[in-house]
Amino acid sequence: MHDLKPYLKLLRDYRGQLGLGALLMLVTAASGIGLLALSGWFITATAVTGALLAAGIAATLNIYIPGGGIRTFAVTRTAARYFERLVNHDTVLKLLRDLRGRVFRDLATLPAAEMPRLRSGELLNRLTTDIDRLDGLFLRGLAPTLIAGISVILVMLLLMLGDLRVGLAAGAVLMALGMIMLWRAWHEGNTTTLALAQSSAELRAGVVDHLSGLAELKAFGSLQQHRQRLLCKADEAQRIDSAMNARIAAGEAIMTGGIHLMATLILFAALTLHTNGAIAGAIAVMMPLAVMALLEPLGVLPGAGWHMARARASAVRLQQDLPTKPSAAQHPTREWPQTGSNGRGAEIEMDAVSLTRGAGARVLRELCLKVQPGERLGILGASGAGKSSLAALISGQIGADSGMITINSCPVDAIDPTSMRQHIAYLTQQTDLFSTSIAGNLRIAQPNASEQAIREALEAVALDEFVRSCPAGLDTWVGESGTELSAGQRRRLALARLLLRDPSIVILDEPFSGLDSETAEHIACHLQAWSKGRTMLLLGHDREALPAADRWLVLRNGQLRLD
Repeated sequence: MHDLKPYLKLLRDYRGQLGLGALLMLVTAASGIGLLALSGWFITATAVTGALLAAGIAATLNIYIPGGGIRTFAVTRTAARYFERLVNHDTVLKLLRDLRGRVFRDLATLPAAEMPRLRSGELLNRLTTDIDRLDGLFLRGLAPTLIAGISVILVMLLLMLGDLRVGLAAGAVLMALGMIMLWRAWHEGNTTTLALAQSSAELRAGVVDHLSGLAELKAFGSLQQHRQRLLCKADEAQRIDSAMNARIAAGEAIMTGGIHLMATLILFAALTLHTNGAIAGAIAVMMPLAVMALLEPLGVLPGAGWHMARARASAVRLQQDLPTKPSAAQHPTREWPQTGSNGRGAEIEMDAVSLTRGAGARVLRELCLKVQPGERLGILGASGAGKSSLAALISGQIGADSGMITINSCPVDAIDPTSMRQHIAYLTQQTDLFSTSIAGNLRIAQPNASEQAIREALEAVALDEFVRSCPAGLDTWVGESGTELSAGQRRRLALARLLLRDPSIVILDEPFSGLDSETAEHIACHLQAWSKGRTMLLLGHDREALPAADRWLVLRNGQLRLD
């Protein structure tokens, strides 16, 4: 249960609603016990009274009080169950809302170097399936277990009305049976549910990869093979799920059989007591029926154990790869270090920096670099030479294996990440747009940007005429990931978003990728004026495909050389 502690703490914020829901569950269970026990007593008492009257023996029975009690139990049970569903499901939905927000915030703070380990399908699985399975922690795990224990105590008290020893013995046996079945489900479920959670996550991630890479799979003739691997994963997940359901059903069958056996034993004991004149016939019938009423509250215990084990498995997965909170001494709190010059730019220095990426490839080898404030530096290199890794190091997204990286003589890892993001603008090779309007995508960079500023940024990247031609103008929807735009338009919109910033350091990785020469020249002219005084790094394969720079270097074999 240690892995569930962070999520159990979330329950404290809703302890009032959860307590009300548990109380309604208890009222439902108690009403069911009372209804069956009182009905058995009333039917038997009525039959006995009728038999006495038929035999000419004077007898009376007040039918109104027990009849009213039966109706009260029936109505209370129905109403309590309705309101219990209403309260508990509303509370669980709120808990899931808070949990999703918490997990998303944790994932959003992951360093860029760790994000590739979580594929899109993996992220989707964590934000949906794993979190949804935690709703069973209270509703199907903890609460039913608590109600089952209280129900056994209530039945034990009813049995003690007939005989103290019978009541205590039956209560002890039923409590032991319930605890054994709960422990069995929890113990077996810990292994099975972890395997099921992992298998389901791999299956979902594989399906997402299959759909996103459908064109490539068809082009290389690998569609059938990849589909077969997915079907094998689906069969494995189904096999584990079926085995788990079979064990749950077996546990419920054992529990049901145990309750029926106990009811039968109680019936024999009650009849013996009645024969000896210790209890009335109506009490003798009420005792086994009270035990039978435990079928509902005790019958869910095997499932409750499995639900708690499933919630634990999801909790373990949700904690994997999530950032741990650093201590106050480790947390970088230094603000952006200001330069001594009057310009906006910042000084960048890399001293003997080495970096290993991917499967162990040495990308940078004892690399040294110094960029003056306001300098425009171009870095050329082949694909995989390490240009993007160098940019990620400077922007603080990843850490070096060795060496020192400073900005204005301050180590990068000592600068507050929020301050870093405010002063460094980085256009990566991948264009990321959100499913909102053109203006909405631009205001991500500057929420208070005026319409005039937005139009100037669009004009700088030669998108102003396109936006004016759209009926909705700046409110034109770009679609998910910008699918309503061409690749070149997406690239230019991302660059326009960068131009709305006021950074000290600008990093452009293949800024003119997918653009024709005329458009690239137009943007380069605006970049020349906008970047004045800022420190700029231009990354690419060819000098002709990049804006003008003050100095050019070539990255080869992990080292920088003059071009």
